[in-house]
Amino acid sequence: MTWLVIMGIGQIMNAVIPAATSVGISLVIAAGAYAYTRSIGNKMFVIIMITMPFLATTELGTDAWMAELLSADLGAMAGWVFVLVSVIMTILRFYAGPIVHKFSPIGLLVASAALAIIGLLFLGVAPASIMVVAAIVYAFGKTFLWSTTLGVVSEQFPKGGALTLNSVSAVGALGMGILGAPLMGLYLDKGIDADLSKQEPALYEKVNGEEKSGMFGVSPSLNNKVVEVLEGEEKEKLAAIVNANKKQSFIRQAALPAFMLVCYLGLFFYFKSRGGYKPMDLEGEDSSVE
Repeated sequence: MTWLVIMGIGQIMNAVIPAATSVGISLVIAAGAYAYTRSIGNKMFVIIMITMPFLATTELGTDAWMAELLSADLGAMAGWVFVLVSVIMTILRFYAGPIVHKFSPIGLLVASAALAIIGLLFLGVAPASIMVVAAIVYAFGKTFLWSTTLGVVSEQFPKGGALTLNSVSAVGALGMGILGAPLMGLYLDKGIDADLSKQEPALYEKVNGEEKSGMFGVSPSLNNKVVEVLEGEEKEKLAAIVNANKKQSFIRQAALPAFMLVCYLGLFFYFKSRGGYKPMDLEGEDSSVE
């Protein structure tokens, strides 16, 4: 979290803080915290914190781009698909209680991450005719991820109260805004640049813009003023390459819930080895990972 805050400050100040510098500052702060507490912290809490940027980017990052990415196939209807996904999530969350009791919180996280992977891969390969079905699968996958994670935190670390809940949420939001969304844009820009230069070199020379500097290095860009005045075949060729890379973005995003799935499976088997998931009893024994 310290590292994310440092990088966030750099973004606010419109300054690029070198990765080595930010990591070095974070390590110094972490060393000071360890010297004071003599503990590296609860391992389960660390695992949950690590997954939160992946979770937030899977949900909020993809949501932020949903209409734009879906426009590759659906055009003006893409915004309505986003509305449909949001409605489905709202309805499902009204029935979260019975679903959690049936699967257990960790089991629900495992199932949700698996469905999110399938949904994102489906979105990446589905033709326009069944894109809505793919979006619905994705909606089922991401619906319970954030809320169930907060539920696990509240049950396993009740002494932390609002502090632990807000810390987990903050890491998710910071991770998405500082790492997730910029990386999504970077990979999309690089994919378009590589395909355009290879497939349409003459068009590439015409629309290629100035390189942009960011926390992850230099990234290519298109000259939007030139792109806006393209007509006929050139406009269609550029649109085809851009749209293909937008679709590829969904497939690339599936790596995020895949990482989460590995972490959740680890927690699932840990609790299974202890007789199943149980909330922490403040008057009894701690059921979390020490």
